[in-house]
Amino acid sequence: MAFIIGMLLTGGLASCAYESDGDPRPTAVGQSQRPAPSVPTKAPEIIDVEAGNYDELHRRLATAQGPLLLADDGPADGPGVGFRKSATVTTAGPYTVTAACVGTPSAQIFLSQDGAEPLSLDVDCSGVLSRVVLLRKGPIGAQLTRHDPTGAWRGAVAGIKITVP
Repeated sequence: MAFIIGMLLTGGLASCAYESDGDPRPTAVGQSQRPAPSVPTKAPEIIDVEAGNYDELHRRLATAQGPLLLADDGPADGPGVGFRKSATVTTAGPYTVTAACVGTPSAQIFLSQDGAEPLSLDVDCSGVLSRVVLLRKGPIGAQLTRHDPTGAWRGAVAGIKITVP
């Protein structure tokens, strides 16, 4: 008797299932249902200005001499602003930091190491900043931040090189 009651309950519950075309479909492992964020497309005139600014930036950063520890560059305005790069200092001591920017009056780059106060480099884009800093053994990070997060997209760029003197 219990078997018959169980069969009736199972059949009754199965008939209560509800499906709709609006229900989300199962996805493959690792897929997300959210669309990836998109960065607006740069206008052709901004791309041209930015390319010229990168050429000038690379000329300015070429003044850095010595074996390279870290180098990076990136946009200094617009929605895809900034860069973040890390490296490992294998020998503590003095290193030369060279930074520059083009297409904006100034840029701010931060250097950070575990256990040390972050170093803010305020870069005047009319020239090249070059400074000797003492670095500890271990990881170091460099990050470009933006002074004006709502400013116009003009093709400005900034970069850094850290070298062993």
